[in-house]
Amino acid sequence: MIVLDLKLNGIYGFDAFNINFTYPKKLVRSIIGDEHLSGRERFRYKKINILMGANATGKTSLGRALLKIFSYINNGNEAVLLDMATEETATFQIDFVNEGFTLHRLSGYINKTEETVDIKYASSPIATMDFYERCVDKLEDHTADIISDRHALKKYVGEVHFRFAYPEIASSMQMSTVNKKVLLKTLKAVLQTLDPTLKEVRQLKGAKDTYLIKKRGAEILIQDGRLLNREILSSGTAEGIDVSVFLASMMTGEDIFYYCDEHFSYIHSEIEKTIFGLMMERIRDNEQLIFTTHNMDMLDLNLPKHSYTFLKKEEVDGEYRVTAVSASEILKKNTDSVRIAVDNDMFGTLPDLSRLDELDMGWPDEL
Repeated sequence: MIVLDLKLNGIYGFDAFNINFTYPKKLVRSIIGDEHLSGRERFRYKKINILMGANATGKTSLGRALLKIFSYINNGNEAVLLDMATEETATFQIDFVNEGFTLHRLSGYINKTEETVDIKYASSPIATMDFYERCVDKLEDHTADIISDRHALKKYVGEVHFRFAYPEIASSMQMSTVNKKVLLKTLKAVLQTLDPTLKEVRQLKGAKDTYLIKKRGAEILIQDGRLLNREILSSGTAEGIDVSVFLASMMTGEDIFYYCDEHFSYIHSEIEKTIFGLMMERIRDNEQLIFTTHNMDMLDLNLPKHSYTFLKKEEVDGEYRVTAVSASEILKKNTDSVRIAVDNDMFGTLPDLSRLDELDMGWPDEL
């Protein structure tokens, strides 16, 4: 699964929102190899994406919207689409590539009051010399087929493989599909890096998807994807469990699309950068990673500028809307620094501190 373009309106607080994951110009020197559809060198997409922004700008909500749409493609359950609408009426449109050389476009009009979803579907073959915009112009509508047969969409698109990781560790871990040997090795490496006092990390024999962590006489269990005895571990170590599952999945190539959402809030910057580097090394052809973070040190990585996208809230007619800005839209020169641009708020993503500054003026006599 490769996401190329996404539009959301009335969904999880997004209004007239658009984010694009394509780029127009081939890069001569890039540490990200083959950032294009395999076998279609002109069909370029952003393989590695670092998503940044202030609090409440929609980084987590964006992932949740994608998860709902992917789930609908696989199971055809319209309830997941109704669930993501936050307005009486809402719309979405996603362009993507899954299996083979076909551009897919799925659109939906959601009426939350009437509990209805009107779906539209179109597709276009991707020829050898095609790029994204050319294929968009060739899209052919197949909505009639989708309406007549609720299984037709999956027949057109195929099975979508994806992995999402969220800070809500107890409910987000999906361990059953991950290679057990790779997962155990990854758990040991990550957790004992985060907490050297962990004496043992092993899989319990005879218990399905159950792992034991020993810490100074205490025992922590990971059972069926749920972390027990959570209070014994630090916040960073607990997040490291889901990070391990996510990383192990990437190492074995069991999924195609990866969304890692703010799992490093309690983890040292150097560890975050090292784990992100491992993710970059393991990503394969026709795969895609979106990695959300607040860590400013991630701006110092030697990545193409188009790898960085910033979400920000702008006031439009008295209401705040989230917009997405790619660093490559603002920084045109090879010598331009993403870090310096952020420090100077060229993307308009630094938080407004004016209300906090008012506290420096002294407290009122009466509270």
